[in-house]
Amino acid sequence: MIVAQLSDIHANGSGERLDRLDKVLGWLHPMRPDAVIVSGDLAEEAHDRSYRAVKERLDSLGCPYFVVPGNVDDHSDIRQAFGDRFGWTSNRPLNVVGEVDGLRLIGLDVTVEGAHHGDAGPQLEWLAAELAASDLPTLIFQHQHPFPTGIDGKDRNICFNGEGLAAVIEAAGDRVLALTCGHVHRPMFTRFAGRQATMAPSVTKANRLRLDGRESEIVDPPGLLLHHFAGGNLVSHVVMVD
Repeated sequence: MIVAQLSDIHANGSGERLDRLDKVLGWLHPMRPDAVIVSGDLAEEAHDRSYRAVKERLDSLGCPYFVVPGNVDDHSDIRQAFGDRFGWTSNRPLNVVGEVDGLRLIGLDVTVEGAHHGDAGPQLEWLAAELAASDLPTLIFQHQHPFPTGIDGKDRNICFNGEGLAAVIEAAGDRVLALTCGHVHRPMFTRFAGRQATMAPSVTKANRLRLDGRESEIVDPPGLLLHHFAGGNLVSHVVMVD
């Protein structure tokens, strides 16, 4: 099965941001994903109108989809747009759980009101209970990264309480396949809690890769991740859409 991951759309009421999303979705449509996850920052301005535009596009995919908020999202407006679909009855936290073809998808709202960093701490008890409720293989997704990226200036806005999050994941055993996120507007692959950890590229303009004071002048095009689950194994593919 194929789970597509979009992240950091940053819709703002302008046609340019939605054009980038349409370009990515145009690439995705022929892949006929079994599910789509969106790891936060769906909109940064004109939130109400932007969420309606993003939702219309997600609805058109014809498959289950799941979203969690990011640091620039408006919790009230995103709940207004998607709350009926995900059973959200309050503005925080906006966690989601779904099951598609034997794969469990858990979306964790690690946002902190008024801050750019995240914090997994308040959600750890809920996550532990959800992981204990099923033996199905599980992919966890959230907005802020709980692992260091090494990118200059970006790890100050990491997801706090990463050690606690790792402990909950490790206690769940082999059922947790991987954790994936967004936030930094760059694709990357590493390990977290002894498992595969990924970050999706952004739909909006990417950040330049800056490591140890060195950077490239080239800015990447919009992109997405495709997570392919088969035979108990998860393989993640990065796709850039120029």
